[in-house]
Amino acid sequence: MTPNETSQEPKATARRARKPGATEREEEAVLNSIERVRGLTDATTRRAAPSKAAPKPSPSPTEPNVPAGSEERARAVPKEIRERFIGIGGKYYFPDGAAAFTDHGEKLTTRSENSEVIRSLIAIAQARDWVQVKVTGTERFRKEAWFAAGLVGIEVRGYKPTAFEEERMARAISRRQAGAAGRGPDESGNEKSSRSLGAARGEPTASPRDSGPITGRLVDHGRANYRHDPQEPMSYYVRIETTQGDREIWGVDLERAFRESLSRPTIGDEVTVRSDVREPVTVTSAERDADGRVVGQREISTHRNRWIIERNDFLAERTQAARTFRDTAISAAQGVKAHPELEGSYLQLQAAKLGSERDIRNPADRARFVERVRWAIAAAIERGEPLEPVRLRERPREPERVLEPGRTSGREDPTR
Repeated sequence: MTPNETSQEPKATARRARKPGATEREEEAVLNSIERVRGLTDATTRRAAPSKAAPKPSPSPTEPNVPAGSEERARAVPKEIRERFIGIGGKYYFPDGAAAFTDHGEKLTTRSENSEVIRSLIAIAQARDWVQVKVTGTERFRKEAWFAAGLVGIEVRGYKPTAFEEERMARAISRRQAGAAGRGPDESGNEKSSRSLGAARGEPTASPRDSGPITGRLVDHGRANYRHDPQEPMSYYVRIETTQGDREIWGVDLERAFRESLSRPTIGDEVTVRSDVREPVTVTSAERDADGRVVGQREISTHRNRWIIERNDFLAERTQAARTFRDTAISAAQGVKAHPELEGSYLQLQAAKLGSERDIRNPADRARFVERVRWAIAAAIERGEPLEPVRLRERPREPERVLEPGRTSGREDPTR
């Protein structure tokens, strides 16, 4: 397997964003110096360094962990990444011993597609003043690296974004700028999380937020190793672009939800993802040693969700249909005329009425029972669940007619 890789390009063609703390005159001097150095270096130059005559930008007070010297900057690793991972030489590991990425100096490699790892690689590239990077590896890695790099102004070669991805990038940058100006949430490309590193590594977690509906644009979905970690079992994920950033939802039932979705959402559609049932389950998780080898297993009590994912325009139609179904002033004939898909639901309600007349003697109790059934059916309609089908009564089968040869009793014919 070829590892995913981010490396600095020999020639950086993208204009570097001004570092915080540097004046416009200082930045212009540095850029002019870089252009002069480019003209004197050969095609194998890996990094265009400012000339000694050029004034050096003063270090930003917001980046106290990044060294100012060119040699030290070439090996810079932001403090938050050194705290997040365990570095041994050029190799970095998660706290549980699983490999995260390798720092080769002029390139960074990983076998993981974990979003936290990808963002960390881009943060290192930014700290080292890489203004252009080349990415190789899986499509998802290249896509994620392109997005993370674009948010901080680093040009990426090796991935061609779709029109929807470019629009998504523009929205993310706009949200980020609004957050910096105090007009809205900050945008880091993914939802900010206070979860522990164990959760980032893919440990089963449960949050009250997971049970609520998640609404936004569908960015991606598919089968993958849990949390994009090659050491984890296969699962299914859905990524949603929300007003607060990206949300990535995991669950084996999501594959069924897509397969059985009534509105058939595609990338770029406005969708809602909702979990309606949470079933307690016990799953087995691998325990690893410091080298990442599996040394045992442990059982974890968690839950399994049953998911629904539908387009928002479909759910809006269902909301209107549910409103019609709840309204007792609207007859079944009128309701079916306005929403033909409700025919089976009205038949289901009629069956409940007939059953209550047979089994419930008190008229008030019968009315309450039918009303509860009506509202329960309406709630299912509004959630986007499959509607009750119209079941036609089958005609009774006619008895079979049989024609077959006659048979003798086995005694010899006396006339012969």
